[in-house]
Amino acid sequence: MATGAGEIAPDARLGQYARNTMTTSAIGKLLDSYLTELEGESGFWRGMREDVQIFVLSDESHDRMRIMAPVGELKALETRVLQMLLEANYDRALDAKYAMRGKELWSVSVHPLATLAPDDFASFLDQVVRLVKNTGSTYASSDLVFGGGHPDDPDRVANGDDDRRADDPDEIDDRGEEPRAQ
Repeated sequence: MATGAGEIAPDARLGQYARNTMTTSAIGKLLDSYLTELEGESGFWRGMREDVQIFVLSDESHDRMRIMAPVGELKALETRVLQMLLEANYDRALDAKYAMRGKELWSVSVHPLATLAPDDFASFLDQVVRLVKNTGSTYASSDLVFGGGHPDDPDRVANGDDDRRADDPDEIDDRGEEPRAQ
């Protein structure tokens, strides 16, 4: 298939546009630009970004990359706290999510290694850091929020494109549908 000047030829095998594949070695080179106090070896690094400890793992054989940062330890597994974390994962934590290992709370971003773009890698690092820093306040990994928070929140909006208040009984019923004429 011929392409004109400036066009990118699709990769027929993958059905995607041709581009370089991210590797563990390439991540190692990128980390020097993004983390301070960097140490580790190929496939497992530890460093600091904005006073947050970051771990980066990559595994080419499983085509995975993981960026993670410890948030803290939950003293008790309170339903209210777990619900808040799950709700944040739904609408405020975008590419970075909350995860638990035992009672340890982590901020984690996971992505296929082969399709990882350098700009996305930087964004994932930033989101992991921001999620750690926003735990206890907004629980957000960026300024973008999908949905509008918890249905019991009086300031909640149905979605980002809708000016109606979701908690207004004249606007939306319990099933999330618009009311029917009676």
